[in-house]
Amino acid sequence: MRAVLIYNSHAGQIVIRRELEAAVEYLRHNGWIVSVQETRMPLEATQLARQAARRGAQVVVAVGGDGTVNEVVSGLVGTDAALGVLPVGTTNVWALQMRIPALDPMRPGTRLVRWVADLEERFESPFPLNYHRTVLLDAARVLVQGQTVAVDLGEVAGRYFLLWAGIGLDAAATESVSPEEKKALGSWAYVIPVLDTIREYACADVTLTIDGKVIKSSTPLIVVSNIQLYGAAFPIGAKACVNDAKLDVCIFKGEGLFTFVRHALKVLSRQHLHDPEIEYYQCHEIVVESTRPLPVHADDEPFTRTPVTLRTVPRALQVIVPQDVPKGLFREQVLDPCHPG
Repeated sequence: MRAVLIYNSHAGQIVIRRELEAAVEYLRHNGWIVSVQETRMPLEATQLARQAARRGAQVVVAVGGDGTVNEVVSGLVGTDAALGVLPVGTTNVWALQMRIPALDPMRPGTRLVRWVADLEERFESPFPLNYHRTVLLDAARVLVQGQTVAVDLGEVAGRYFLLWAGIGLDAAATESVSPEEKKALGSWAYVIPVLDTIREYACADVTLTIDGKVIKSSTPLIVVSNIQLYGAAFPIGAKACVNDAKLDVCIFKGEGLFTFVRHALKVLSRQHLHDPEIEYYQCHEIVVESTRPLPVHADDEPFTRTPVTLRTVPRALQVIVPQDVPKGLFREQVLDPCHPG
């Protein structure tokens, strides 16, 4: 198997070059021909992934978080190369959804973890109890032992998303978190900005055209999902399948902290599907227009404002997933074994 690993050293909370070397060694021991390329600027992973596919790579592995995965995905659309993931970012939602071993999104980069990593760099010698190495090796085993499957993507304003797009409150909160805060605090960096945004963010009147049907609503947040999980724990897209050629749309109503705590509890228990304050649709295309421009993100990367059109791109990407992917994520189990070769 010819593979290119694209490593974003700015993802996650510590640099894992030495741990990555162990994963590369494991892949080579299993017959893979591996090269590693490191990004140096935003969006470079897209270009590197596209180049790797054109040069004959059969697998392009995103080594980073969901932002890195998104960039690699954008470079692989329209190619025969499959996406693999070694998840070392802040949240790693794609890996969590597919049961790929990943760094715990709720476990901040503790002093002990960083101390062990720093010691390894200083002495140029691996330590036996290294949390990051264990996770990377377990994820590398999925690359060797896993399966390939074609999955859908979403597309908004010319940008692809593998996970979801958010319109309104969550995009506004994400805009307020700096890369430095994410590096220092991991997922915890979002807590205060999200709470502040919830308290201050007002509903907007929106007009939605969902597969030709016009719906008017007042909402602070619209989530358009390609997968079931949102963040690390919230199954907002509870009915979503990654190969059904549909996007799952969730429209939240109401304002204020109490309302959003209630919504969160409903989502956690999957009762939001029957809540009149949360509308749920499945569609091929949705046009979102609003009385004021609302921020929009794709896979947690804010980049534009409403009005926007979101559509599904059926089976646009080959991905490597574990043998035991969660039931309900695929409309039909058409998984083909992925063997080194």
